[in-house]
Amino acid sequence: MANNTELPARTLAGPRLKRPAKRKKASTVRRTRAPDQTREAILRAAVAEFAREGYGGARVDRISKAAKSNDRMLYYYFKSKEKLFHQVIEHCYADLVASEEALDLDFSSPRQALAALVAFNWNYYWAHPELLSILATENLFKGRHVKNNIRRSFSNTQLGMLDRVLQSGIERREFRPDCDRFHLYLSILSLTYFYRANLYTLSSYTQVDLADEERRRTWLLHVQTMIEDLVRRKQ
Repeated sequence: MANNTELPARTLAGPRLKRPAKRKKASTVRRTRAPDQTREAILRAAVAEFAREGYGGARVDRISKAAKSNDRMLYYYFKSKEKLFHQVIEHCYADLVASEEALDLDFSSPRQALAALVAFNWNYYWAHPELLSILATENLFKGRHVKNNIRRSFSNTQLGMLDRVLQSGIERREFRPDCDRFHLYLSILSLTYFYRANLYTLSSYTQVDLADEERRRTWLLHVQTMIEDLVRRKQ
């Protein structure tokens, strides 16, 4: 006897296959950055903006765009443009200190160590022109953004190294015992900073290309000789 019971259409057609889930477009998938990465990106973008435009010309929206972030996150991390500028200066100084701490001076050879310290400052200013621009801007404000806030340790690293170099030279009777450490420190900074910070105006006034590599090398040797003459023990 025939079975007239109809089978469900699903059985006749086979098992119903589940439709694959729609894949999200790649453009809709956001890659989130860690908070520290976002903050660092904003800070680095701010360094470039303030160095290029100065404090007055710097714009928050350009900084946010360069950091691939937004104004809301900038104000979340830094509160205001003025506080961001303060953090930019601290960031630049911190980078300088980290580079100083990485110096490997041979204190058993004080003359060579002193020359290396001079060369470090000279080369750092050429590699980091943004520091010069930002400090020039801050000096227009008479240091008001960083007064009493920049950590004292920022100057201690190189001064400490200079102390050790001088002490080594005195003990080996190569340097005078009455060297003024602070005046020597200012002399090193002045002679290496001024040339680089005023490169374009000095080149124009003197009609000499002070960016020329040979002129730069000659000036560094000149400064190293001057600094050594200040401390060398007279025979």
